[in-house]
Amino acid sequence: MLDYYNTTTLKASTTNADIISKFDLPAQYTSSGSSSDTAASVISATAALTSAFVEPYLDGYATTNVTTQIGTHAYLPCRVKQLGNKSVSWIRVRDGHILTVDRAVFIADQRFLALKQPDKFWTLQIKYVQARDAGAYECQVSTEPKVSARVHLQVVVPRTEILGDPDRYVKAGSNVILRCIVRGALEPPTFIMWYHGSEQLAADSRRHRTQIDRNLPEEEGDAHSTIGSLIIESAKKRDTGNYTCSPSNSPSVTVTLNIINGESSASAVTSSAPVTKAYTACILVLLCSVMIIGGHRT
Repeated sequence: MLDYYNTTTLKASTTNADIISKFDLPAQYTSSGSSSDTAASVISATAALTSAFVEPYLDGYATTNVTTQIGTHAYLPCRVKQLGNKSVSWIRVRDGHILTVDRAVFIADQRFLALKQPDKFWTLQIKYVQARDAGAYECQVSTEPKVSARVHLQVVVPRTEILGDPDRYVKAGSNVILRCIVRGALEPPTFIMWYHGSEQLAADSRRHRTQIDRNLPEEEGDAHSTIGSLIIESAKKRDTGNYTCSPSNSPSVTVTLNIINGESSASAVTSSAPVTKAYTACILVLLCSVMIIGGHRT
């Protein structure tokens, strides 16, 4: 870009070639003529160029996409150059709510904050992002007409599940392995806690231990999953109850573990389905009998 202030230092003896060389002029300024004419052309061109940037302008794309994970902090960028005495506002597009003007916050939700950072960035910070925070946000500069850019925030919500049935029946003395899988997270969980009822289980004890396998490839897409395992050795009756898997970055899930004593209890559990079928068959026979008797009476 032409340096406007340096044009005032030109001497009367300056030649066209000197001016052309100094300011790297485009072709239209390389024609022959007096140095004063060329200098005037330089000043005119410089004024035209600088006047185009007197008003604030946004440096970057008109639309930006930001992806973050639920529970983390999101940072929505807006780079404003030559702001001068103008203001920068952040608007939530879905309801038109003004969130911030410069550093002032105009929403009761204390998770929102405007940060003025180096390199002309006015960043909207959203702490502990929730799923409802997803959507479009607009950065506006108070010019006339306004200058604005939008940022679309996508919130990733990982899924947690315990592999297998939600109710488990295990014979006393057996080894039990409960596996909890976290899917769709941008980053693997830093930890996975296990609870027996309300009691947090230690990662390594005489009777049970935990382990985490991170960054396991998913079958679909490029996402990765994490598996946290709880291993109970030689299960006893007192191990019966609810077990909760609680990852650092996804919802908790619970499974019920039933420890049964001896083969009699086991056979009672496994025979529950045949008993139910036999009961249903008896009901059907009775209904058929009633219908037959009723038909004879008519």
